[in-house]
Amino acid sequence: MKVTFQTQDLCHALERVQRAAQTKVTSNTNNGFFISAEDGKVEFQANDYSIGIRTFCEADVEERGSVLISSPHLLSTIKMMPSGPVVMEQKKGESTVFFKAGQYNSHFPTRDTAEFPLVTEIDHTFHVNMKCKDFAEMVNLVSFAASTDAKNPIFTGILCDINENVFTMAATNSHRLAAREISLEEIPTGKGNFIVSASVLQDVIRLLPVGEDDMMEISWASRHVAFSFGETYFLSNLINGVYPDYKRVFPSSFDLNATLDLKDFEEAVRFVSPISRDMSYKTINFKFENGTLEAFEEDPDIGRSETSIPAELDGADVKITFNCTYVEDILKHSKGEKIILHVKKNGPMVVEQEEDKAYRYVVTPMRGR
Repeated sequence: MKVTFQTQDLCHALERVQRAAQTKVTSNTNNGFFISAEDGKVEFQANDYSIGIRTFCEADVEERGSVLISSPHLLSTIKMMPSGPVVMEQKKGESTVFFKAGQYNSHFPTRDTAEFPLVTEIDHTFHVNMKCKDFAEMVNLVSFAASTDAKNPIFTGILCDINENVFTMAATNSHRLAAREISLEEIPTGKGNFIVSASVLQDVIRLLPVGEDDMMEISWASRHVAFSFGETYFLSNLINGVYPDYKRVFPSSFDLNATLDLKDFEEAVRFVSPISRDMSYKTINFKFENGTLEAFEEDPDIGRSETSIPAELDGADVKITFNCTYVEDILKHSKGEKIILHVKKNGPMVVEQEEDKAYRYVVTPMRGR
């Protein structure tokens, strides 16, 4: 096997599949970077049994062949080689592959390619096409609300609910929930309701092309979901289980509706947050009355911070307490001039964007001091 790449092309291909490559030297699995060369094109694969990634890049193939490299230093080594041609060569019958770029030379041991778990495409019966930028935006707007506690895997995932031309993503850690809805330009071939790891979806969007009109295909089956874009095919296991009915989390009535200047609200929360962060429960208190929102927190051993901002209030006076971090998180993902808070006494607060009603966030209250 002998192939000549451009350094940048080789790096990009390895980077695309790296997330699924188990490249620990002590690994007992026959995994790593699977590279297969045919006429004018080289295929790269990696598969850790929870996700599998396949991609291609152009190269000058002098001798066909395939190789499996499990060294944890392959990608970092190629990145340090000079730009220009890189020759990869494995001589017949040998278990070592060589890389040469000018005066830079490296070689790595290889494994038996016959035992590599090739990435195979799932059935395309159920699929939908959508813009990459829309998918990436949805993931970014909800993934922060997912849990990071692996003891409850369902909450570490993002629910993908596809029904006719409406695609909704929702994520929760059971104390707050973010949901984003989008109208699809293309009708999907069937309904979909499945849970994908939030970290996996973050990996997917890091690989997506960023052009305004770049498209991707999402396919789903009983145990897997696949994302196809450009030359890349990304396969992932689904998280088993029943996701909470996110629609029921949003209250149907409220005691107060408050419209705030987004920048004023951000500054008020930012002013109080240092006190909140030093407290064990990281709480922040809100008092809505007389056309103002007062934000405050205090601790006898730390101190007190308080401020107030104008607010358009419709409803009863309310004093309520929330986790300050959860409030800060939604503000990081908010845009526009105004933000709307729908408040229920001793109940959850729904945060709505004035300019994007399809994006909603709900957070449960905490016991105040």
